[in-house]
Amino acid sequence: MAAVKELSADDLDRQVPACPQWSVHNLVSHLTGVAVDFVAGNLAGAPRPPWTAVQVEARRNLPITAVLDEWATAGSALERLIVSGSTSHPLVCNPYVDNATHEADLHGAIGSGRPPAEDWLAALDWMLDEPGPLTVITPDGTYVAGSNGPMAVVRTTSYDLFRAIFGRRSTSQILEWDWETPEHATTWSLDLARLPQTPIPLND
Repeated sequence: MAAVKELSADDLDRQVPACPQWSVHNLVSHLTGVAVDFVAGNLAGAPRPPWTAVQVEARRNLPITAVLDEWATAGSALERLIVSGSTSHPLVCNPYVDNATHEADLHGAIGSGRPPAEDWLAALDWMLDEPGPLTVITPDGTYVAGSNGPMAVVRTTSYDLFRAIFGRRSTSQILEWDWETPEHATTWSLDLARLPQTPIPLND
């Protein structure tokens, strides 16, 4: 990613607000490591923290140009693997889900806007593919979410829904969405996220 290649050492060491345990360099190392491990079939423990920690640690002392070159090479190999149809592993066949989430984290950290809409819209479609009691109306379409909780309807942007599903929107931010039944907002603001929810508002 050109925007990352041009970052200073201080910027690469900057904490990523959505992943406070990682710096920008760490996050790029994770994205690279995911592609490398998917191609190699190293899926034991994926996508748990110990699995991702190895990816970050292995690249901790590498210059960012080397990490980005490795990411480009592994990304091309991963694309060929998926197109070949030789794997049916859901993580490997849908790498855009983790990639879109963390690219959004990265863009937010360095202030470079948002990743391409087709990436995070595809991630939303993949995550919200089953019936649920929560109806979310966005400018890009209507989604259903949740497995337990009251029937409710809310309006927000597709991007905020995408970020919330992956834990990147705080309870207070979800409460601010346009809820048809405000008393249901409190329940869903805590139960919507599929990953651990950020305790602080993120504005990316």
